[in-house]
Amino acid sequence: MEQGTEKEFDYTHIKIEEVNFGIACRIKNTIYINKKLKLPKWKNLYETILNHELSHSNNFTKQDIINDINNYDLHSVKKEYSKFVLSTPSSWVEYLPFWFYKGTFALSPSVTFVWIIFLIILIIGMVLG
Repeated sequence: MEQGTEKEFDYTHIKIEEVNFGIACRIKNTIYINKKLKLPKWKNLYETILNHELSHSNNFTKQDIINDINNYDLHSVKKEYSKFVLSTPSSWVEYLPFWFYKGTFALSPSVTFVWIIFLIILIIGMVLG
């Protein structure tokens, strides 16, 4: 790697926990990632998603929302990502605005925003329709 081509982070404090649902989510210093992504056929997708989650901060910030909305780092694997989602129903949890796991409540602001927009459009359609 050439110097200055990639951000340098200290990831020694990050814990990675494999789960049976969703795709990946970072909450403070823990990344929850679907253990099916560890299968050899998803190796590239796993590494790309893990790097995306590592780019998030421990304290949720505006930049974290921008990273999730833009998803620039995931564009190179969008075909693999789609195949994984379509072949793994347990990953669909990723599209819920919140989830609860081992006493940890997680709210996904970027997904919540999409759900709010969808509900507003639905309500407007019902009122006008």
